[in-house]
Amino acid sequence: MTKEKPAGFNRRELLQATATVAAGYTAVPLLAACSSSDARPAKIGVLLPYSGIYAVLGESITEGIRMYLDEIGNQSGGRRIEIITEDSQMMPDVAQQKARKLVEQDEVDFVAGIVSTGVLYGLRDYFDSAKKLLICANAGGNKISRELRTPYIWRTSFSNWQPNWPLGDWAYKNVAQKVFMSAPDYGAGHNMVDAFANSFQALGGQILGMQFTPFPTMGDPAPFITEIQGLDPPMVFCFYSGASAVSFVQSYGEFGLTDNIPLVCAGFTVEEDVLPAQGTAALGALSSLHWSLLIDNPINKRFTAAYKNRTGKDANVFAVQGYDTGRVIAELLIAVQGDTSDVNRMIDYLAGISFDSPRGPFNLDSQSQNPSQHIYVRRVDEVDGALHNVVIEDLGAFTDPGDNSLG
Repeated sequence: MTKEKPAGFNRRELLQATATVAAGYTAVPLLAACSSSDARPAKIGVLLPYSGIYAVLGESITEGIRMYLDEIGNQSGGRRIEIITEDSQMMPDVAQQKARKLVEQDEVDFVAGIVSTGVLYGLRDYFDSAKKLLICANAGGNKISRELRTPYIWRTSFSNWQPNWPLGDWAYKNVAQKVFMSAPDYGAGHNMVDAFANSFQALGGQILGMQFTPFPTMGDPAPFITEIQGLDPPMVFCFYSGASAVSFVQSYGEFGLTDNIPLVCAGFTVEEDVLPAQGTAALGALSSLHWSLLIDNPINKRFTAAYKNRTGKDANVFAVQGYDTGRVIAELLIAVQGDTSDVNRMIDYLAGISFDSPRGPFNLDSQSQNPSQHIYVRRVDEVDGALHNVVIEDLGAFTDPGDNSLG
């Protein structure tokens, strides 16, 4: 399933001509020079949670978007770019109200954002019927790249399958052949467990048990950790994010499991946004993701330094996804010369967008409408007095299969 995206999409030459310019932070003259028949600002609706358990994710994505757009002078394709933000919370009905407000009252040119898979699924039919473009900067629900695929929703983030299917293969070969699995009881949790299990079992791996914890709030993690402790499996696979990731990993350490049962997880579980709160309980955790703070490429080094200087915080994967979303927005405006009146024309250009990202090679796959990207195995180590994810292996580029055959 490892493969690179083939070349040769519509007008790729135009997009590639601008990619190296933007990467060097010198894009303003080129972008300002592009012509447009529309002098109005390009209005981008950003729909993300700014309250609740995933508020930090929403803030990181927004900061990443703004950071890229600031670097290019907040203009592209001959148009000034204006962002209108709305709080989706974590509620599909609230997100639908805010989406309608952005599209029908604010008359945005397109919408970006979305953290939760449930929110994304709840918005799918509205954007499909309204024929309005949504660029998803996080939510990884597999169905959006498969049975719920619509031409009007593209992702700059990932599908839930992508980090976890290759990890199941790697974990079987490098950690243990038996596993206990834990994840929150909602779409993303089931997606990630299924993907890991598919490749793990294909090699002969045995699943000793699964637990699905309450969502959005786990509550007291002790009963779930006690179940793991009693079984004493040779390996645990889990997926959590945000506050739940902190609770689970802290409890894993408090019960003495950190040093005794290898923790293998979807990378969000020990991402940079939660590592400081998890502390030494996260040490040694093995995870897979499409980015690491310590990826050794020039663009990532520039990005992480600039983000730290801008915010006073280390970057996280959500900020990277926001940053790349900002770039996709800018390159799309270049490609259509600022003319956003024809959504089908914009869609035609999306499949030609590729560039070197802080995460490594990034290109949008026309079938899954999702990035084809490298997946990295990472280990939590202490680096210069702080905990970070050190890349121990690059598994290569993966593209969502576009169906449910692989979990």
